[in-house]
Parts: sequence; C-alpha cells; structure tokens
Amino acid sequence: MSGVGAHAKEIVEQYARDGALSARSLESAEFGVWDRLTPGVLLVVALCVAAVQHPELAGRLAESDDALLSRLLSEDMQMIELDAGEETVSWARAVALLSAHVSAETLDDLLAQAEELWTEVLESGELARPRVRDGESGPWDATETSPSVTRLDYGVLRVPRLAGAAMHPLRAGERIVGVIVSLGDHALSLQVFKAPSGPAWDVVRPKIAQGVRNQGGSAEEATGAFGSEVHARIPVVRGGEQVLQPSRIMGCDGPGWLLRGVYGGPAALADVVDPRALHLFTQSVIDLTEAEGPTDTAEEIMAVEVRWPAGE
Repeated sequence: MSGVGAHAKEIVEQYARDGALSARSLESAEFGVWDRLTPGVLLVVALCVAAVQHPELAGRLAESDDALLSRLLSEDMQMIELDAGEETVSWARAVALLSAHVSAETLDDLLAQAEELWTEVLESGELARPRVRDGESGPWDATETSPSVTRLDYGVLRVPRLAGAAMHPLRAGERIVGVIVSLGDHALSLQVFKAPSGPAWDVVRPKIAQGVRNQGGSAEEATGAFGSEVHARIPVVRGGEQVLQPSRIMGCDGPGWLLRGVYGGPAALADVVDPRALHLFTQSVIDLTEAEGPTDTAEEIMAVEVRWPAGE
C-alpha cells in the first residue's frame, strides 16, 4: 500500500476509535481536491467501489435520493458528490460508512483498487475534457429535452438540487438573474444574460480577462471542463485586506442566451474542477420566457466580480 493509502486507512481507524473525524484528519485528507491522489480522494473512490460490491452499502447511499449519488452508483466517477452538510453523504459519513461496512483487511484491498482506478482516471484526462452542450451535457434551453434531474426553480434559471448546498437568488435590482451556490469554502455564481444577436462568449471572454487585469488582478484564457474559460485571480477585500481570489470564469452560449458562471475558492483553478460545480453548470436549464426587463448588454456580461452568499 502506498503512503497515501496508508494515510487514508489511518483516517478510517481514527474515526472508528473516536466516533468523529478529528480536525487533523479533515485537514490531512484534503477532501474536495480531485486533481491528484490524496487520502480524501482514495476514501471517496473506495466508498464508490465498496458500494458496487456490497448491496447493503449501496442501499444506504441510495436512501439519500441524490441524483449525483445515483451517478456514483452507476460507476460514473465524474459525478461523485459529497458535501459537508448533514443532508447528504458528508465527508464524515463517508468515512463512517467505510468503517461500519468494511473490514480492515478488505479496506486495504479497496484502497489499492481506488488508487489504481483514480490514477487511470487522472492519466486519461477525462475529467478535464470539455463537456458543455455536447449532446450529453448542457446547460439546456427550456425548449430542449434535458436529463431528468430534480431542479430548483429560480425563474429564468432552473438549477439542479444539490443536497447540503445552500442556494441564494442572485438579483439585479428587483430581477432574479441567477443563483449563488455555497459549496463550503468555495462558491459558484450562475447568471443568465440575453444574447439576441448570436453567440457572445467568444466576443466577451477576452474582454472579461482584460477587465480583471484592469482591476489589478491576473487573468488568462484557458480550456477546461467548461470549454473555453478564463482563469483569474480577482481582487477582493477579506478581513479588511485586499487579496487575490482564485476564480474560474466559464460561459456557454445557448439559443438567445449566455450562461456565465464564476467559481471562486482556494482550489478554483485546479486542473480537475469540483464535480459539484460541473454538475450545477452543465445540468441547469435556462428559460427566457421567465426573463424580466430589457435586453442585457455586453457591458453587464463583462462586469465580473466574486459574489459570495450573504453572511458567508
């Protein structure tokens, strides 16, 4: 077993001994980091492998009625979703399930399988390939047939339900133009703009990058899981001091609209994006019949700021 695997096993043993994850285990596991092998990745993937092998464990996971967990159980490793909230399979519950359902001897084998599997996934580059409006992923227009996913209705934007994640309407004056989703120490804002003159993302993307640089930040165009993106560090004030917030700015053209997302947080620029953010963006549905007010302008689309839910 590798050193990372041994560390993952120590975390399970610590939970079994103390009945809760210690602060040290939570920090050292690096839960939420997907672009390299970490103890947290191995524990999550081991849970997926164990669920395939143990029907009782699969049943416990299915009880959450979470669309992303259903994808997990169908062995779609791109869509693993775990959250720190109690309403879904939290990091602590993931470790608890492994501790309760897997023997020490079996855990060694599961962690070895998880390491081999995740190494293959990373080397394949599959998790970083673009997958927006590619026939399987959206975002979708309301007139199109989209996958059956439970969504929350914010008028112009219908966003997949993500158990354990707090969602807040994003307003422009009195209008709801999108939503901000709190994902622990990260946040994703999704905002819809009308684009009646045709595709807008290729036109506004370099201007967004220049606008961030004009604010004193840094920005460069890149290609990732969201297609053509802007990878930026945007000046924000935190604790009375100005810092540069890592941010991934993505956009997707649809029939008469553009959906823009801004994903901010410490790991926002990792090669492998948070699967929760990818799911939220690519499975949202835009309904322009619910749009209010005048046509949005290019100036509005380019006015990018890191927006966090109130009180967070």
